[in-house]
Amino acid sequence: MPRSGALDKVRTTVDLPGTLRERVHEAVARGAARSQNALIVQAVERFLRQAEQDWLDSQFAAMATDGEYRTLQLAIAEEFAPLDAEADNAAR
Repeated sequence: MPRSGALDKVRTTVDLPGTLRERVHEAVARGAARSQNALIVQAVERFLRQAEQDWLDSQFAAMATDGEYRTLQLAIAEEFAPLDAEADNAAR
């Protein structure tokens, strides 16, 4: 699924080490992507998706040790306990 703005292209110059440039060329020759540009775009997209997921995971991990957040969540769960019990009874 294309990201917003994925159809808008901006020409960017990238300096690659010679050995990396050769690996890109070889990968394209083996059919890993339709062009060097496509391979680089795919690699950057994959890297950014992983970096974004890692950031999100770190935010959730921080919540697990945040005492104030846990206190708030327990208070909310306590408030909803009667409704949860009512829903459980209705489902039976």
